[in-house]
Amino acid sequence: MSSKITANIKTNCKNCAKSVENKLGKIKGILEVNIDPIYNRLTLSFNPQHISRREIITHLKRTGYSITITAASNDDSVSLKVKQKTSLLDILWKKKEVYPLVISGMLLFVGILLFYLFKFELSSQIVFICATIIGGLFIFKKAYYSIRLKQLDINVLMTIAAIAAIIIGESLEAALIVVLFSFAELLETLSIDKAKQSLEKLMDYAPNDVTLIDGTTEKTMLAEKVPVGSTIKVKPGERIPLDGIIVSGESFINQAPITGEPIPIEKNIGEKVYAGTLNETSVLILETIKPFDQIFLKKIIELVEKADRKAPIERFIDTFAKYYTPLMFLIAILTMIIPPLITGQPFLIWIYRALIILVISCPCAVVLATPITLVTALNHSAKNGILIKGGSYIEQLSKTRIFAFDKTGTLTIGKPTVVDIITEENFSQEKILRIAGSLEVNSNHPIAQAINQKLQNSNIAPFGVKNFKSFAGKGIGGEINGDYWWVGNLKLLRDLELILSDQLGSELAILQSEQKTVTLVGNKKRVVGLIAVSDELRPHAKGVIHELKALGIEKIWMITGDNSKIAASIAKNLEIDEYRAEMLPDQKMQLIEELDEQLQHVVMVGDGINDAPALALADVGIAMGAAGSDTAIESADVALMSDRLDTLPFLISLSKRVMKIVKQNIFFALLVKLILFILAYTGLISLWIAVLVGDMGVSLAVIFNALLRAKGQIMSHEYCDEEVCTFDEIAAKEKNEKVYACEYCI
Repeated sequence: MSSKITANIKTNCKNCAKSVENKLGKIKGILEVNIDPIYNRLTLSFNPQHISRREIITHLKRTGYSITITAASNDDSVSLKVKQKTSLLDILWKKKEVYPLVISGMLLFVGILLFYLFKFELSSQIVFICATIIGGLFIFKKAYYSIRLKQLDINVLMTIAAIAAIIIGESLEAALIVVLFSFAELLETLSIDKAKQSLEKLMDYAPNDVTLIDGTTEKTMLAEKVPVGSTIKVKPGERIPLDGIIVSGESFINQAPITGEPIPIEKNIGEKVYAGTLNETSVLILETIKPFDQIFLKKIIELVEKADRKAPIERFIDTFAKYYTPLMFLIAILTMIIPPLITGQPFLIWIYRALIILVISCPCAVVLATPITLVTALNHSAKNGILIKGGSYIEQLSKTRIFAFDKTGTLTIGKPTVVDIITEENFSQEKILRIAGSLEVNSNHPIAQAINQKLQNSNIAPFGVKNFKSFAGKGIGGEINGDYWWVGNLKLLRDLELILSDQLGSELAILQSEQKTVTLVGNKKRVVGLIAVSDELRPHAKGVIHELKALGIEKIWMITGDNSKIAASIAKNLEIDEYRAEMLPDQKMQLIEELDEQLQHVVMVGDGINDAPALALADVGIAMGAAGSDTAIESADVALMSDRLDTLPFLISLSKRVMKIVKQNIFFALLVKLILFILAYTGLISLWIAVLVGDMGVSLAVIFNALLRAKGQIMSHEYCDEEVCTFDEIAAKEKNEKVYACEYCI
């Protein structure tokens, strides 16, 4: 049986984290070590029969990194306590590395004045050395522990460069190296913190205080102390503090923190609401269903923070980093020895050039290129209601060739809906709907419920009905305002021998050919209206199919358990390439397996519950409408919190952009290193420029490129008829496309 230790470790260097993982992983009894340098989280599994927790803590301390144990069990829960907002200055002064940096920076400035203005050469050299020692305190300490771990990291390289610079009489260069490197490390830490904050801000949506109803009194209590089953009150304009069910009231709720959808949704008695969402219009009384530490908002944060950010492209990076630094270190040593022996030039010149090569020997920018881009994309997606469980899925999505959709609840809404009302000339749609709804008002039949829902949504009050008469399996009749009316199917029409006009007869044939269920409405003599009910297509469904194809998806499949006629009708309507109907769950799995073998890179989209086996088998399984459903979230690789299909093109576009940025960052970092290496060998750059550009500059460029560009949003355009347009403006600009709205909005 294994045990687990979770700790916070202060390192932003992925290469350093990898070295610590390898070192700890070799210790007997330690089963697995994983360090996340973005979230500074260390997770360690061990066998307590071979190594004790105390021994592990001793080994952790020997790494030289600041480590704080946060959990010593299987509990990896994330704290949801609301943090106080702090300014940038407050954050800076809480970092102990700031103080030696400020002091060494001031000493460097004084030394430069003494050297260049007052010509005090000896005094300035002493000041530069003091600046190097003070500014390098943390660098030298980390270097010491790295050497103990037998790892050659950036701290060792900078320490060697600084000490060697002083030895050869370049104390100003030594001080510049230390100050610039420390400043770069600080900026890098702040930039990575910025990447994390976008997700952490979700925590701020959950209020600390709750208005608890205790009998006839109300009192304020901390949310974390409210037990499940309590009754709480939420006023208009307040955020909901705990997940709950509405027991009194109805209101419009803005669910943006959960679904990414800014348009408020009406919620009524018996419906679930989630912590962090905004109550906009009316007072609500809720019964809590989860404690504060288990709210759904926390589930989102946990999933994103624990998402495996490793993508297949990182195998190349890890292999590169493994050999790059030792190779560059060897080249630096050879540079100090061979050229002066061959050319007869002074050794000091080539020692200096070798130090420059040492400075550019750390692959930090290269190894940081992938995780910082992925964490930005994962966090941004979560804020838009899309949970992606790992970087590997982003890379897979960018390569997608086939999209396979389930029909019911995915391409369609998943319940019968009134889609057409056809009437004779003397009757309005409103009157036909009102007559049918009045007769069906007490029926539990799915078609009757669809008609009543349409009546309710249209704010139409039903008529009073007398003398109800039921026709088993055929329909229902009754008296409304002295006239007799009936609602039913074709069997009832034939039994009553009623007249069906040619116009309504042809409309009926068309509706039936579209696989819609048609209800007839008539009086004692004739049929006066038709109401067609079907499982309605989701908004934007056709536009989404077109957009996916425009993004490079080769084939769109629909896989459904419904009958072939309905499947054929929907496939034709949506211009879907291939479909399979009347399929059982195991047959869906078999088809996904066949598609994956033939073409690879298959994405399956379903509800995450009935389609769980097929979702698990696809390269990427996407569950729609997963908000509040732990089952859907657990079964899928990507969970869409809302039911909006138009998030799919956004997801594909984002994944392609993210992988493009990752490759750009890697190429840029390697190119700069190569250029600096050539310049170092020719003696055209100095040590401090190598630090400024080769270490600090490249790392910050990679981080800012990720922070600014690894995002995207579903744009709203004034030229589009729809309120929310699925056109991705950023992607279009990258392709130089002069398009201002979604071509396929419906």
